[in-house]
Formats: sequence, structure tokens, C-alpha cells
Amino acid sequence: MCVASGEMEPTWVVLSFSDLGLSNVTGEAPGYGEASCCRDGKALRHLEESFGDSRVPAGRDHIKRSVTVEPEGAPRAYTYSAFFCPNERVHISTPNKYEFQYVQRPLCLTRFDVAVRAHNDARVALSAGPQDTAGMIEIVLGGHQNTRSWISTSKMGDPVASTHTAKILSWDEFRTFWISWHGGFIQVGHGPEPSNESVIMAWTLPRPPEVRFIGFSTGWGSVGEFRIWKKVEVDESYSEAFTLGVPHSAIPGSERAVASVIGDVMGPTLNHLSNLLRLPFGCGEQNMIHFAPNIFVLKYLQKTRQLSPEVERETTDYLVQGYQRQLTYRHPDGSYSAFGERDASGSMWLTAFVLKSFAQARSFIFIDPQELAAAKGWIVRQQRVDGSFPAVGRILNKDIQGGVHGTIPLTAYVVAALLETGPASEEERSAIARARHFLESSAPLATDPYSSALTTYALTLLRSPAAPAALRKLRSLAITQDGVTHWSLMGSRDTDKDAFLSFSDGVSRSVVSAEVEMTAYALLTYTLLGDVATALPVVKWLSQQRNALGGFSSTQDTCVALQALAEYAILSHAGSVNLTVSLASTNLDYQETFELHRANQKVLQMAAIPSLPTGLFVSTRGEGCCLMQIDVTYHVPDPVAKPAFQLFVSLQEPEAEPRRTPAPASSADDDDPAADQHQQEYQVTLEVCARWLHAGSSNMAVLEVPLLSGFRVDRESLEQMLFDKHFTLKRYEVAGRRVLLYFDEIPSGCLTCVRFRALREHVVGRTSALPVSVYDYYEPAFEATRFYNVSARSPLAQELCAGPECNEVERAPAQGPGWSPVEQGPVASPEEGAKITRCGCARDCSAGGDPVCGSNGVVYTSACHLQEAACLGRARLEPVSPSHCALEQLTPASASYSYDYDPAPPDAGHLAAGHGHEVMDLEGEAEDSQSGFSS
Repeated sequence: MCVASGEMEPTWVVLSFSDLGLSNVTGEAPGYGEASCCRDGKALRHLEESFGDSRVPAGRDHIKRSVTVEPEGAPRAYTYSAFFCPNERVHISTPNKYEFQYVQRPLCLTRFDVAVRAHNDARVALSAGPQDTAGMIEIVLGGHQNTRSWISTSKMGDPVASTHTAKILSWDEFRTFWISWHGGFIQVGHGPEPSNESVIMAWTLPRPPEVRFIGFSTGWGSVGEFRIWKKVEVDESYSEAFTLGVPHSAIPGSERAVASVIGDVMGPTLNHLSNLLRLPFGCGEQNMIHFAPNIFVLKYLQKTRQLSPEVERETTDYLVQGYQRQLTYRHPDGSYSAFGERDASGSMWLTAFVLKSFAQARSFIFIDPQELAAAKGWIVRQQRVDGSFPAVGRILNKDIQGGVHGTIPLTAYVVAALLETGPASEEERSAIARARHFLESSAPLATDPYSSALTTYALTLLRSPAAPAALRKLRSLAITQDGVTHWSLMGSRDTDKDAFLSFSDGVSRSVVSAEVEMTAYALLTYTLLGDVATALPVVKWLSQQRNALGGFSSTQDTCVALQALAEYAILSHAGSVNLTVSLASTNLDYQETFELHRANQKVLQMAAIPSLPTGLFVSTRGEGCCLMQIDVTYHVPDPVAKPAFQLFVSLQEPEAEPRRTPAPASSADDDDPAADQHQQEYQVTLEVCARWLHAGSSNMAVLEVPLLSGFRVDRESLEQMLFDKHFTLKRYEVAGRRVLLYFDEIPSGCLTCVRFRALREHVVGRTSALPVSVYDYYEPAFEATRFYNVSARSPLAQELCAGPECNEVERAPAQGPGWSPVEQGPVASPEEGAKITRCGCARDCSAGGDPVCGSNGVVYTSACHLQEAACLGRARLEPVSPSHCALEQLTPASASYSYDYDPAPPDAGHLAAGHGHEVMDLEGEAEDSQSGFSS
């Protein structure tokens, strides 16, 4: 191009990308001085041939940018996990009760080795029957407080052989011993193989003993773990074949798969402490995902003597940051809520969660005792006369309510938190005692597995005599199949769970997070009882549910499951592994071998799988256990087949105008894309409406809206939504080109709508359809996705250049419910002719809570109803001391109100609204509702 003296001329450079990932773009423009290169401001033809090398360099400029190139469509991911133990041995856990657990001796076995972990007093019985007999031989290791070992000819009999063995046993590691009775010669020695040098003690019987059963026990005051011979059904190697698939509709080239292997059940968590979930962290409960897991990891590494100074420094830094951030969600009365003082009151559930986590963190960082005391005081003040704890404030995860008997799991949850901190006063001890009585009397009513798991855990922590019966009920609800055990939902959603958790072609998506949580509580109970043998099948199931980052699907299930896995890992820590893991694909393009041993068992070994779909064959040999994960990611063009939400997306664009050439920019603005005034003025308006498609309302929900390439959000329009009291919107975040919007809930009875603007920074052609998604934060499988894009006649599709290739607009991949070309606005759904009211001030106040005195002197039945009244009156109402309300108000204000007002003045282009509610019919037209609304 040629620029005349004293003038400026911009130019367009079109870039096209074919590879995914981060790309660095550098644009360089050299300038040359040549007075005769222009005639009337126009460049001569064949400039290069005309002037050759005679041009004089006048200057050079360049600009650098980084661009992330992503596949089109909606991202999807799943993880195939397996926790396996080749050469798996029979594992016996013994309580602090002097009773032998007998197992039948394998045929032809006249000696065996046993790995023992105990503080002291590990006992082995050689018997003719599955019970204590008169002629039994008892071998005691580490008796007399781990100082002596002996052999006797009866239970609690006098020693016939004895020796001094100081510290022969350890609770920190398994120690191996061999026992032989061939020909009546009883021998006990160190190590897995007999030798004269390893003999600890020996004694010869007059005649060979009859040994058909072998018993294991620990004495009073000691618990133990025994690993004996290999299970009969277990081979020396573990092998499995499985298929890694993607939906037929997956976008070609978007699929990726990575295999990883580690010799530690906590391994993936250790490697992704800062990013355990792919979910956003925008509220007081989600912030805890940066806090609580660090406690469990520190405790595990400390107990197993693997804590390095570097890891300790990193994890404690996370704890300090999480602690300081969590304090911002604190209310003046010591309680906590998801959005801090933006909420009308603290949340019983979240306050208990924070209290428990802060108490666990005291071993690693400073926690202000006054913060703990304030939270405990608030909790105790809410306790009811019957000992239960009510659902004060919002419980964003409705699974904690446990259906009909919601106070049972919540009370169990709160009791566990109070026990973690330890009672510091008579008032707190009395509160725990009342709660214990409530749980003991209510345990028979906890018939669903979620309530049963939480109640059993709390009663076990309390050492209640009702705990064994609760544990028996919990075990009766367990599902055991193919060597793994878990607990499943029973009617917590009025929908077909399988329909939500799979694609139409059968590729598995997710397990409901409540199932992970309840199974984790069962595992916590087993580890509390020291029952490693029963815990292992539960660990295998939980390991299968992990995501690629070592977490699970949501905050609460991740925190509980990681605590349970850490406790199990501490209890079962064996010291080292020695495994060879081989992977091979049926596509014949992948073969990998991983070696796991003491030096690298904590290292996450990874390798990329070249192509999908494919079959994989895994084979493992050696000793120990390892966790294998295959993480698969891909993009799909179609929305979910059976969404949990109804979703509408509308894009309002400027009117088409003749294409203009942007005004020249000054050199000072070269690196500022926003400096072009024309670009600054160009804006679009996005409106998204969502509705829960099942009874009631969702849990806390997140709406993710990606912006068109080259646009940034107008934060002022987001702030305006927060000030509109009729919105249930509690918070927004901007992450690059994504706008994240948090809602307490999204109800089924009306449309929850948001509307904001986006401003153009760069001109981008060939825009791809973008997926707008809404999901239940606690059950991310409950989701909906809809695509949007500019219209073919949009100025955005015509401004970059004149060629059809440059300006090609990609349509949304599927015109399913809730999507249509932008010219038509939001359209419809299967409910033809139905009309849906836009949400106004309605709230789901079913969680209950105590009456609240409002700052207007009126008593409301709960804080939720106070919020509803504030919205209706478009006034600021705060909960205040009961003394501000008249004593004669014996009946709190009802939650039912009738009103007739315009919730918000409509903007230009907004769906029409009159007095009363906005009503959207599913053909995209809006009408006025003059009738009042009763919440």
C-alpha cells in the first residue's frame, strides 16, 4: 500500500487458524520513503519492480498478540478411572476387642506370611475349627505394650516360648512376618521368606497340630490390620479391556485423550490442588474448594511422613488465602452465607461447613479462636427444643435437606462440625447431647441412603450405642457389583436419572454428586471404625468417579470424598509399590509401559493417546495398588438431548449500515484495540432466559454466556442487574470472554432472565456459533445448552471484507428448543401455546427457618419471606433485633402477596412489559399480565 505524505491509511489483515490451542501472532509493518511512489494518493502498479532496492527504510512497527483457538461447539469431558491391586491379598481389620476373626486355611499351606500394622498386641491363632478351641496355638507379637512376643498353647495361656521384641510393631507402616508349623515345629520370623537368621521364636509340639483355620485379633485397647495370602479368585496380574468413545456428533479434530498412572489413591489431588474442579468459584461455599482439600492433603502427607517443605509451603499458602477470603462471607452475628451480607441471613449448613473446615485447619495455620466461637455460638442459638438444627438461611444444595426428613441429615452434618471443633462450654456440650438424643430417636426414620449415611457417620463420631444398628441399615442399602460398593439415590429427583447422565449414543457422562457424597460418608464411617477391608470396594467406586483434576463433580462431594480418601490412605498406607502397567490400543497406534516403584509412586506419569475412538487393553503385574485415569475431552455441536432447563437466547444487533472504513488511529493507540471510536460505539445486547424443567426449583445455578469473538462485556449493564431487586441474581464474574452469572435457584414456575450489553473491541469474521449453558452447580449433569450467533444479514457479518469466505457466518448447529435465528427472537418449546411468566419477586421459601423481624417493624415467617417482601416493595429491608417489632404481632406476615406493578421498565428492544408480570408465550411474543401474583 502507498500512503501520501502527511496522511494515514489503515489496512485489514485476515488471519485464519487451523490448529487448536494458544497461538502467538506477530504483525510487522516496515515503512519506506519514496516521493514518487504515489500519484494522487494511489500506489503505482508493480512497485517492487519499479523501485527494486532503491527504497529507503523510514521506520518499522510491530504488534504482538496471543490468541486461543478453541473447537466450535460445546465442550464435553469424561474420565475413565480404575483403582486396582494385582496380587490382592485377603485384608482383615480387627477392632480393639480381643476376639479372633477366623479364615479357612488354603489347602497344602503349612506356612504363610502376614503383613501387620498395629500399635501393639497383634495375635494369630492356629485352630482346628472356626472358633477358639482347647488345642489352639496362640502367637502374640508386640505384647506388653510392644515389648515382648510369645507362643502359648491356648487363648490367654502361659507362654511356652517368649522373647524380648521392643517396637516390633508399628502403626505407621505394615511389617511382614512369616509363620510355619510343618511337622509340629512352630516358628515365627521377620520378613516374607523363612530363614534361620530371621527367626524370632520357635517351639516344638509333641505332635503336629491340626490347623484348618487361622484367626487374627488384637488385644484390648489396640486395633490392627492384617494382610495375609492372596485371594483365591485373584490372579498375579490384573487385566482389563475397555472402549474409549465419543458421540457420533463430536466435532472432528476436537477429541483428545490422556492416560495417567500413579501409585497413590490421593495422587491426582496432590497434582491439582489449585484447580480441582472445572467449575467457577464465586460464592462462600465454592471458595472452600480452595481451602478444605489442602487440609486433607497436609494431614495425609504428614501422617505418612511424606510431607516436603515445598508442598507444605504451597498448601499452607492456599489455606491462608482461602481463610482470608472466606471471612468476607461472614455476617456480623458470626454466621456465613453463600454471598455474605448480600444474603438476608447466615446459612446453617454453610456455617457448619466453614466451622468444621476452620477447626481442621488449626493444626496448620492460625485460625482466630473468636471466629470459631462466634460461628459455634450462632449455631447453638438456632437449635430447636427437640435437639434438631433447622435449615436457617438458604441451603443452596437441596440434597442436604434429605427430602421429607430434612432436619435429620442437616442435624447430623452440624453435629459432626461441632465435634470437630470440640465443645468449649457447658452450653455447647448440652447442645451436642440434645442433638445426639434427636439423632438416636430419629435414626429409624432415616430411610433414604443420604440421610442414613450422614446419620451413621454422626452417631459413630458420637460413639453412640445406636451406631451399630444405623451401620447395619446403611449396609443393607449398599449396592455391590463387580467388586465395588456404593450407595445410590432413591427418588431424590422426579426424573429418570439415566436420561440425564448419558448422551443419546450411550456415552456415560456423570454420576449425581449426591451419590458421591453419601458414599464418601459411608467410607468415612468405615475408616473411623478402622475397617479397611470393607472400605476398599468403596474406595474403588469413588476412584472411578473422579474427574481429570483429582476432584469430583461439585464442591461438597469433592470435599467430603477427598477427606474420606485421605483417611483411607492414612489407614492403609503400605509404604511402597512395585508395579508394571502396560497400555495398548486396538488402533495399533499406541503402546505404553509405566513402571511404579518407591522412588516414583507419587509422580503422575502421563501419555497422550493418539486417536479416538479406540479400545484399550491394560495389564498390570507386581505388588501394591495404583490409580489409572483416562481423561477424554471433545466438543459436540448439539445441545443435550434431555435438558434439565429450558433456555432461550436472544441477540439484539445494530441495524445494518453501509460498510465504513475505520478512522485512522494515532501511533499512540497502535496497541489499543479499543481506541477506534467506531469499534467502541458498536454494541450488541444479549438476553438469556432459563427455567427449571422439573418440580420446584434447582439448586444454586450458574449461567455461562460466552461472548462473540472480538467483544467484551459492558460491566455497567451487569452492575445494573445486581441493583434490580426483582432478580435472583446474586453475583457475576467475567473470565476472559465468558460471563458467569450466579443464582440462588432457578424456579420452574417462571422464566429467570438476564439482559446485558457487549462492546466490540476487534473486528472478527467467520464467527462461530457459541454455546450458552446453564447448570445446577451441585449436580452439573442437570444442564442445558443453546447456541447463538449473529444473523447472516448482520453488520458483523458484512463489515470485515466483501468476499463470501471472509464473511461466512456459521449457523448454530441445532435448532432445538430455545434457539432460533436471531431475527425471530426466542422461540419455542415442546409446550406449544403455553405462556410462561417472567420471574418477579417469587422465592422458593420451602426451606423454612425461624421468624425474622424486619427493619420495617413487621415479623416475617423466615428470612426468605423478608427478601420477597423487600423485592415486592422495592425497598431495602434488613433483619433486625426482635425488639424492633411489636409484641402483638403473634402471627408473622404471610408469604402470600398480591401486587400489580411493573417490575422493571423495559429497554428498547426488550420483550414487551406492562403493569404486572411480563408473560412470554413460547412463540416468542410477550403479553401483559394484569393479574396479581401470589407467591
